[in-house]
Amino acid sequence: MLLTGIVFFKLYTISISDYAKVMPTLTNQYTRKLDVTERRGFIFDRNGEIIAGFDDVYNCLIDPSKIPQSYEFINLKTAAETESFEKITQKIFEMRDNPNISKEDISGLIIQGRPFVLRINKNISNEYMTSFQTYKRNQVSNAPALHITGYINKEGNGVGGIEETYNDFLKTTASAKIEAVYNSDALQQSFGGSPIRIIDYGYSSKTGVALTLDINLQKKAEEIADKYLSKGAIIIASASTGEILACVSRPVYSLDNISDYIDSENGEFINRAFCAFTPGSVFKTIVAAAALECDKDYYFKEYECTGIIDAGGKDFRCHKRTGHGNMSMCEAYAESCNTYFMSLALDIGYERIYEMAKNFGIGEKNMLDGLSVKTGNIPDKINPPPAFIANTAIGQGELLITPLETARIFCCIANNGILPELSIVKSFVFEDKISSMLNLSPKKALSDDTVKCLLEMTQACVEYGTGSIAAPEYGIAGGKTSSAESGQYTEEKIYNADTGEIATQRIQIVHSWFSGYYPANAVPDYQPYVISVIAEGGVTDNVRSAVIFKEICDYLGMNLR
Repeated sequence: MLLTGIVFFKLYTISISDYAKVMPTLTNQYTRKLDVTERRGFIFDRNGEIIAGFDDVYNCLIDPSKIPQSYEFINLKTAAETESFEKITQKIFEMRDNPNISKEDISGLIIQGRPFVLRINKNISNEYMTSFQTYKRNQVSNAPALHITGYINKEGNGVGGIEETYNDFLKTTASAKIEAVYNSDALQQSFGGSPIRIIDYGYSSKTGVALTLDINLQKKAEEIADKYLSKGAIIIASASTGEILACVSRPVYSLDNISDYIDSENGEFINRAFCAFTPGSVFKTIVAAAALECDKDYYFKEYECTGIIDAGGKDFRCHKRTGHGNMSMCEAYAESCNTYFMSLALDIGYERIYEMAKNFGIGEKNMLDGLSVKTGNIPDKINPPPAFIANTAIGQGELLITPLETARIFCCIANNGILPELSIVKSFVFEDKISSMLNLSPKKALSDDTVKCLLEMTQACVEYGTGSIAAPEYGIAGGKTSSAESGQYTEEKIYNADTGEIATQRIQIVHSWFSGYYPANAVPDYQPYVISVIAEGGVTDNVRSAVIFKEICDYLGMNLR
């Protein structure tokens, strides 16, 4: 009798315990939590548009206890035999995003009676399912601004660009999630009469990093680049603020097959907008500015180009072998006369050219809001030989410059001599707060007289000089062409029709530059844009950077009409 009493007492305590398990209102012991969806911080353009494309997929929270049945929920295992269950299972099956999930898998999840999350391809909500937008990055080849944004790896970390530089912020501070809380029994099955509470931890708000890019302008620049550029870069910036509005590099990698580019020789992962190249004649802008800051009367200096000049016993030739004849600085700049600027550089001395280049920030370290950016190079030489000075005057030799640096030079010219700091990050957005980036104050780098002369020279280059092909359909632009010998060579197969033989010819790679601003004419409430283009090997490929410049100007000009 004693043992029987103990057994009955034990059964009574167990029954009381089980009763408590199915009565969640009496205890929080069986309050369950379920992660519905989560995201890292967004990357926005300057207007708040999300730059990275997203798939139209949804995380759907499904509550089996709310599926309409003609039987008690406790008899759920008989649900597979009913027609309503079959229809519901089929409906969910047809909407699933993962093809590896079978209809039987879905049926089994429902029969278990536990709320679960399934990714579907439709935005649908009813009494038993609630869907939430899932910000799954598009794994497509045409994702915009890919060299700037970077991408997310399988571990959920950023690789390259903004995603990597601000990975901690985007993954933690700016991240968000949605959580479901429900009451359940000991088997984690939800109670039919107990609602599921949805807790939004900032998921519906937009948090992340806002860039200076304009996504529409970025896409247009990429469209133009794909027409003309096999290798090269385009930068479009605001002359007054230095904010980068578009940044394109070609070739570009695709997110759907990243591993294919690891051993590629084309450098798809390289952002060429942040790389240094031989500048060629665009550097004549620096030489002209150095001379004008030294003495504004240099603007009226005339020089007779005979097609050749002696610099310390070494002959240098103009690109026009017969010579240009008598030329002023403006004419020489427009026609890109080599001997004029060699003579000018020898006259003012290398030190003034070096100081002007440094004044524009060439060769100075620039992280561009945390992004790793290469710098150009202006050799620090004391009393260099005349041949060195002559070579530097036309942007050759040891001299290097980046598209970012050329853009900044022309920002200064178009911005009344004020040199702005370039920027790519506009602000950080989190917890309904906006924290703007602190940009350094711009400095006055050129006198008003020098700016006036440079404006005339750059506009003459487009109006009647070597840059005439860059002239826009509407308005006036200013800029400078450049063909820069890279010192690198490629081999080209040439077929001889007479002998039937194929010969190999060694050809030097020559880069095509065009850097300038638009519009040059005064337009109320319309700040000029600066556009810097480099076509790597563009001259030999018959790719003209000036054509790219013109098409961008024509696109921008539509806003002026």
